[in-house]
Amino acid sequence: MESNKQNSTKTEEIKEEIKTVQNQTPEGVPPEEFDDLQRKVHSYSDQQWILFQRIGGGVLGLLCGYLLTYFGNFESIGMYGTIAAVLIALFVPGMVEKRVKRSVQKGRFALMIGLGIWLLAYLGIMLIQGVPLTVTGA
Repeated sequence: MESNKQNSTKTEEIKEEIKTVQNQTPEGVPPEEFDDLQRKVHSYSDQQWILFQRIGGGVLGLLCGYLLTYFGNFESIGMYGTIAAVLIALFVPGMVEKRVKRSVQKGRFALMIGLGIWLLAYLGIMLIQGVPLTVTGA
């Protein structure tokens, strides 16, 4: 009986210590301050933020698809379109995430979907126009 009381007392003490530690901020670390853009982004509800991510990610995906397909037709600068599309897809979401200090994971997913839709639409247009997909040897 007495050991149960001791255990419950120890458990209560541990819970209080955990609450105290969670409420403290480490010394030397200033509280996070947001600039105007970050305050505005953090004031959006989760539903609004998800909508903005999906719109922005979709637009970036379509832009990457455009760069891949349009500039890919030019022999001299075709590689630059590919490089630009890769750089946009890899670095822009991370830069936005660091700038606004809010997750953009759904935006990344929308970027991939937008790029996939662009490429499938481009493939469909090529098939309708009768562009050969494979090269036959001479």
